[in-house]
Amino acid sequence: RKEFELLSLLASKPGKVFSRERIMDRIWGDSVVVGGRTIDVHIRKIREKIGEERIRTIKGVGYKFEIEE
Repeated sequence: RKEFELLSLLASKPGKVFSRERIMDRIWGDSVVVGGRTIDVHIRKIREKIGEERIRTIKGVGYKFEIEE
């Protein structure tokens, strides 16, 4: 479920960089405390399913979804 929510968030605005903080807030909210690597694990699982090239890591910033051109 969280993988789908995360993919939906990133794919809703292709090319837009979502910070880790924004992702955490949008997907898990303020009421849930999750580990620092939680986003990384979910991103890895999504990449395994849809391909590495679709979700790009922007070092020190966050993640973005890319569309094939």
